[in-house]
Amino acid sequence: MTEVEGVILSDIPKMKRIATLDFQRGLAIWMMVFLHSVQHFYDISWATNVDTLLQENVLVIIGVLLLALFSGFAGYFLLISAIVNSLAMTKRAARDFSPEKIMIKQVLTGLGILIAGAITEGLLYYGYLGNSIRGSITQGISAFRVTSFWNQFGRAFFTMETLQAIGWCMIINGLIHYFLMRKKGYQKQKRNVIIYAILAFIIIASSFFVWTGVDNYLVNGRGFSNWPNEVVARTYPSITTYILTILTGDLEPLFPFLAVSFVGSIIGLVLAQPKVPRKFPRYLGYSTLLFFVLGGIVLAIGEITKNPLIQFDFTWFRPNLSYFLILMGIWIGLIALLLRLVEFRGKGEEFATSKLGRYFRLWGIIALSVFSFQIFSMLPKWLFSFLVPENLLIDKLPKYNEGYVILLSLMIVAAYNLLIRLWSKVNFKFSFEWFILRVSSKGSGYSISERLNTKKILDETEWINFVTKEEAKTKIRKTTGD
Repeated sequence: MTEVEGVILSDIPKMKRIATLDFQRGLAIWMMVFLHSVQHFYDISWATNVDTLLQENVLVIIGVLLLALFSGFAGYFLLISAIVNSLAMTKRAARDFSPEKIMIKQVLTGLGILIAGAITEGLLYYGYLGNSIRGSITQGISAFRVTSFWNQFGRAFFTMETLQAIGWCMIINGLIHYFLMRKKGYQKQKRNVIIYAILAFIIIASSFFVWTGVDNYLVNGRGFSNWPNEVVARTYPSITTYILTILTGDLEPLFPFLAVSFVGSIIGLVLAQPKVPRKFPRYLGYSTLLFFVLGGIVLAIGEITKNPLIQFDFTWFRPNLSYFLILMGIWIGLIALLLRLVEFRGKGEEFATSKLGRYFRLWGIIALSVFSFQIFSMLPKWLFSFLVPENLLIDKLPKYNEGYVILLSLMIVAAYNLLIRLWSKVNFKFSFEWFILRVSSKGSGYSISERLNTKKILDETEWINFVTKEEAKTKIRKTTGD
């Protein structure tokens, strides 16, 4: 037994985590890197014509449909984030932490993510530096002119990308959770779940009407050529445009994505309870079916009315409502499936310490910075350009180069994996997470979290199970009659 300064190390409480949530956070960011690489490398414009697409072989059709489907998975990352944050806030409240300090920490973290999002969109890959580097290939040094900086940095304020959605949802949920957790509100699980469910319903039910009202106001009332469109939004910069971008703009506006966060908060509230119902994955499965049914109904209405806001349509931009509801069902279904297979079978540690589990959990530790540092992908793109005639920094590969696209995208993933492994040696010092943890700690009075301590997260964590292996086996025997 190891002892340091009179303390037996095995007696020090370990960090407790849910393996499948850590795994899915890493999986979501891995998918983002791979899919963004495919989108950057591949000219998929030919597939937007359904008749042309249907003339291809089955594998190509399936590949295009999967790419279109997974391109909408940014909300999956938001859902996991909301679950983790709700779980953490509820657990802290149950340990008699001050609701005010919990709220302050959550709000400061949300603000930190908004700042990271502004830097990402306004300065890095899609902003001034990324566009200037790409522009310099044809324009030379003039691409870095100062006048261009303000035009490009405007994207930081007039787009609702994943980080902006997560940041705003964290702030809103932090405020709601504050009122719910006061006076031992963590004990009122049923009330809290009902409140979040009502809020989620309101957001989803009102999204179509909010979209219709704002779109008509900006296009017909203010003379905008199109909406939602971040380029158009930058052309008409104002406080009003900024607020309406948050509410209804591209790509993940609060209407309807705030509902994703509220659903995640419900899941987090339930998982934070001392005794989680054994049928909880089944209830999540019912929710999956509910969203599929709702998506199907809205889709049918959209096809009958030909309303573009609710017709089914794969898009990189603000998703149509039928598509959004179907995606919600898929995301919740994935959460339910993994919980059912792992934590509700007593396999948390086994799953977490597997090679696959460790691989994706390492990605999950630094997910925010990986998302933010998409500009890093420009280095391997430049290095790998010798493989094809095109310049991968600015050109896209045409049809029938799908094999090269997949290979190059996997090489980008490999480059990120190398960066993550090297960075983990210093516990991701100076990452966005590193700065945010310190700022939120100073503001709330909490000690700095050790969630960036790679050794602790990977090797010294207690993995939560909601059902032991013995209980799971007993249930299986009862079900099969053995």
